[in-house]
Amino acid sequence: MEQLDAAMDDLDGLLELFRVLADEGRASRLGFSRDEIRALQREVAGAIDVYATSVMASARGDVDDKRLKAFRSAAQHAMPGAVAVQRQLGDLVQQERLQAQDIRADLQQLLTLSLQCRSAVAALAPTVDRRAAEGLANKVLVGLREATLHYLATARDSATATPEKPRTSAVGALEQAERHAAELAALAPPAEDENASLGALLSKQVDEMMRKTAQAWSLATPSESP
Repeated sequence: MEQLDAAMDDLDGLLELFRVLADEGRASRLGFSRDEIRALQREVAGAIDVYATSVMASARGDVDDKRLKAFRSAAQHAMPGAVAVQRQLGDLVQQERLQAQDIRADLQQLLTLSLQCRSAVAALAPTVDRRAAEGLANKVLVGLREATLHYLATARDSATATPEKPRTSAVGALEQAERHAAELAALAPPAEDENASLGALLSKQVDEMMRKTAQAWSLATPSESP
């Protein structure tokens, strides 16, 4: 999805900016005081969380140009100080790019799971007990939101751009969300049933993807210093 890729590019840029501001050597080139730089960091951290949770809240799991514009507006609103000096910040980031492809892939997985869960329940609800389906879906989405915020917080605080520590911090909430995803999938008729729907197929796909992700992340162990 082109718009989701664009959203991931935005999140990449915000995370990269946060890491640059956390590097005292590079951030000092801005000529700001330490307190001013810390204030910018706090703003950017808030903007990252706002942007990610806004994507996850997309109705029916749809991300289009209008919503992409809204994500960007919400993030900018959360960091007015950074927006005021955006040219200086952009120049600083461009001096030395920091790649974090594994972090990007993990975040995209979390956002995609949320969007697909919303798509699944929108398609599933008309064929099952709507209240039960929406109640379970809400529990899945709350768990995914919590996992994503844990992941982002740890990714920002980590000294390296590797995924092990963020995964470990997020896996508990992810496992809790997966249990509710399994309950949601159980509401749907079997795939071979004539009453099975697109919603049934999507809900089972979400459950399977979430289970595999939780299992993989539960094996992640942060590297320990000697």
